Amino acid sequence: MLLHSGRMEPAEERRLVSAAQSGDSEAFNRLVQSYQDQLYRLMVRTCHHPQDAEEVASEAFVRAYEHLRQFEHRSSFVTWLGRIATNLCFRRREKAELLPVSLEEQAREEDGRPGRMPAAEGLSPEQAVLKQEMKRKIRAAVAELPEPDQTVLRLRDIEQLSAAETARQTGFTVPAVKARLHRARLRLREILNGYFLED
Repeated sequence: MLLHSGRMEPAEERRLVSAAQSGDSEAFNRLVQSYQDQLYRLMVRTCHHPQDAEEVASEAFVRAYEHLRQFEHRSSFVTWLGRIATNLCFRRREKAELLPVSLEEQAREEDGRPGRMPAAEGLSPEQAVLKQEMKRKIRAAVAELPEPDQTVLRLRDIEQLSAAETARQTGFTVPAVKARLHRARLRLREILNGYFLED
């Protein structure tokens, strides 16, 4: 179960993070107890499902512990943790979107029938394939963006969060969110233009 979080002063957080980076597991446990409820609430809004939110929050702490030495105190620990969890949530949702197609193709192959992408309602098979290919290219293009610009783009353009909500989730100011979003959109356009020119 997720525990209730307590407020922590920046100096105390820095001390605990530094101790955890030196191998103090009890210090890391203190960070978990302080922030797991806050992270869970954030993931409920991002993942849109309580069970997914709890699993993602737990996995984020594991990832944070594994990569703790890479944390350089450029942001607060909870902001860094939130970015890890947000990315995990996005990956989980993308896999969930692709899973039904994969299962259907597998079933058709087992039945001896060639697997194919199901046609979207109102689209011809050719249009459905083109639409799926477009989605694949957009996902690949977004994945090429550097962090945290990628997270800002996902929250603003995919999750449809406001600039203020994105600022709260990432720890940036609203002007910084807008600047990163503008840069991410320009870079995304360049990548997608490259794909289309190749085609």
